[in-house]
Amino acid sequence: MDFKVIFKERFLDDLQRIVSRIAIHNPIAARKLGENIIQRGESLSFFPERFPKIRQRPGIRRFIVKKNFKVFYRVELNSQTVEILRCWDGRQGSDLTV
Repeated sequence: MDFKVIFKERFLDDLQRIVSRIAIHNPIAARKLGENIIQRGESLSFFPERFPKIRQRPGIRRFIVKKNFKVFYRVELNSQTVEILRCWDGRQGSDLTV
């Protein structure tokens, strides 16, 4: 059974900020990274619980793209949805609230 994937506004803002920052130096790499992150998020429509939970944040899971970019999401089994919550560049520190 497929889940519906919802990209939350904060995630989209995060992704836009990351892609814009990279595009200053390499627009092609920025576009590819953005597309890769979106595709990985969309792939959560099938088996969304495949990535680990975060101990400090119950109900939140995470996957990593290209070693540095962490994507946080929540699976809602009752509504069969996956909410993509945040995207974080791990090189920017740890001041992320999910």
